[in-house]
Amino acid sequence: MPLVQKLWAPHGLKAWKVAQYTGAESAYVVQAWLEWESKEHYAKGSSSTDAAAIFADVPNFSDKAPTLLDGELVGSASW
Repeated sequence: MPLVQKLWAPHGLKAWKVAQYTGAESAYVVQAWLEWESKEHYAKGSSSTDAAAIFADVPNFSDKAPTLLDGELVGSASW
């Protein structure tokens, strides 16, 4: 994630979070949430040459191919 932050922050990445799943029946092992300034920033960052460098680094951390999910935050709460 330090590489993601370094390369995508100039493209509008504002924040990131990572969850690791430990359940044997979980469909995923790790999930990363990336928060962008806008959909346009995401489009530019994800199509940049920096994106190629980021995805080329994934095999250094996982033997699973990433599954990309694209969406918008529609609700949240903190207390």
